[in-house]
Amino acid sequence: EHASVWAVPGDATGEKARYQAKVKNDARLINCVLPNPVPEPILGAGTALGAPVKVAFSCQFNIITPVISNIIGNPITVSSETTYPVKEGAVATVPGGGVPIVPVPVAKFTGSPQSGWGPSLQVTFTNESTGAPTSQAWDFDAGHGGTGTPTVSPATASTVGPHTVTYGCTGTAGQFCTFSVQLQVANAGGSNTAAKPAYITVTVPPVPPAPIAEFTGTPRSGIEPQTVAFSFVDLRAGAVTYTNYQWDFTNDGTFDTTGRNTTHAYLTDGAYDVRLKVTDSTGATNEVIKKAYIVITNKICTVPDFGNTKTNQAQNKWAAAGFTTSMLFDPGPNNYAIVTQSITGGTIDPQPGGCAAVIRVGP
Repeated sequence: EHASVWAVPGDATGEKARYQAKVKNDARLINCVLPNPVPEPILGAGTALGAPVKVAFSCQFNIITPVISNIIGNPITVSSETTYPVKEGAVATVPGGGVPIVPVPVAKFTGSPQSGWGPSLQVTFTNESTGAPTSQAWDFDAGHGGTGTPTVSPATASTVGPHTVTYGCTGTAGQFCTFSVQLQVANAGGSNTAAKPAYITVTVPPVPPAPIAEFTGTPRSGIEPQTVAFSFVDLRAGAVTYTNYQWDFTNDGTFDTTGRNTTHAYLTDGAYDVRLKVTDSTGATNEVIKKAYIVITNKICTVPDFGNTKTNQAQNKWAAAGFTTSMLFDPGPNNYAIVTQSITGGTIDPQPGGCAAVIRVGP
């Protein structure tokens, strides 16, 4: 509890002497004689809170039973050692108590979408930090660039969120604005910062009567598998006749389908860019890419406990838990009660496979 006295010459509080006396008294109770002075603790990593302190003793133990002492000798050397964490911040009202070590949190966030048309684009930011932060400081305009005139509202926030931020960019057609975003989180253990330069891009749209590719997707987030409905949005309010719509649902360079309205099923988790290219009656084209527009999260399945479950009920129980595979059954009596299972009941997101994991059960 007072490790720093070994790092500060003089020991004005007398803690070293108290340590020596306490250790000697404990040894005397078990009839073990320690060297004088008692070896001091070894603070190889310093005296910071939580640093390891090695305490090691060797004493001479006097055996009081003559038969035993004649066999193994008397006295014998007894040694013991252990390692403790420094508890310099011990709570005064709790004997031996110490302040728990709080790990530093890790800052993490996502914004969606990360690109789109001006004059304004609404972006939703989600705080995904770990380590139980107790405070957060958002900077939605940690730096901007590009060729247009940028605006941000709000520019900062101090709550967890999610936060919806409006990014603006004005200028001539084709000009753009980029925005850097930063999140700092902290707790009693310290602070951590996540910074994403040029994370948001807003582009000034073409001037009339040029076509503009714009769309919405519903829903924009979900758990795999998730089907999203996409619809073209006519920013020209009917002043332009559109003749073709080409959709690229994952921005892999290949158009997947055509049509003013369409759907796409996302089968695996991830943040997906979506691209739309439109053509008008004059042959003019325009396209837009919305980065991280669709966010799909991994489906999490928990393994059921099959103890005493009959085999004819097991597959339905497995499917009801969200698993997509067929169970494997070891041989046994007809419709036996399950006793063993290859994956422990209660396991969350079993690997490999997750919700596509394979389980074997038996009598």
